[in-house]
Amino acid sequence: MSLVRRDPLDLMMYFFSIATPLFELPQVWEIYANQSAHNVSLATWGFFCVDNLAWIIYSLRKKEWPLLLTSFLYEVLELAIVVGIIRYS
Repeated sequence: MSLVRRDPLDLMMYFFSIATPLFELPQVWEIYANQSAHNVSLATWGFFCVDNLAWIIYSLRKKEWPLLLTSFLYEVLELAIVVGIIRYS
């Protein structure tokens, strides 16, 4: 039985595909903990959601799994921000 060797660049990109979207967690936390979306732009975050849908479609079509994972995680967090903005504005 042989182990499949992965390119170190692939491994690095999988790391960043998970780690990078997590940097939106402080914004999500701030909105829900303070129940305020003061000075948070619905237009900006709404556009990010639409943008990520395009990336999700692209990455599915091209079978780019790290990109799909990143885009999916971004979409979840950005939707949480959009809902928070609508709820607490």
